[in-house]
Amino acid sequence: MPVLTDRQRIELAIPAYLLYTLTLAPGVFVPAAPELAERAEGDVSELRRNLQVAYLEPFADLTPSKGQALIRRLDRLRRQTITDFYDRPALSLMLIHWCFLADLTDREVLILWEGSAMDQAMRKLRPMCDHGFEDQGEVVEAQEQARVLLSRLQAEGLYR
Repeated sequence: MPVLTDRQRIELAIPAYLLYTLTLAPGVFVPAAPELAERAEGDVSELRRNLQVAYLEPFADLTPSKGQALIRRLDRLRRQTITDFYDRPALSLMLIHWCFLADLTDREVLILWEGSAMDQAMRKLRPMCDHGFEDQGEVVEAQEQARVLLSRLQAEGLYR
């Protein structure tokens, strides 16, 4: 098995980490119908677990101190690249992250192996944000912002 560089580990982890931190924000996954709240809470909890596994996987073979150093770098990158996204509605944020990940997988920059934690997370996430894809204007805006996110990460030396 080839040894990954620090850059490659960050590139593998950042899509899951961005989504994971989004699931921690209050009010991001609020169901439209109150009777769905319990099921939604379980779905979000499962999504969060899968995303956490997915973002930690690239660091699993490292010493704890090296792994923690890269996770701190990952968090710094998150803060640097999405600071102006915080004032957006939750659905808009989800669509931006979805479009970002879709671009990476469509271009095979990132491959989601069937049954992997990230694959399971994306299967859970898609129905959660499906209604956002009904508004074509919202989708176009999300795609544009996903390109902005990618450009920012590229400026940091990632996904070149």
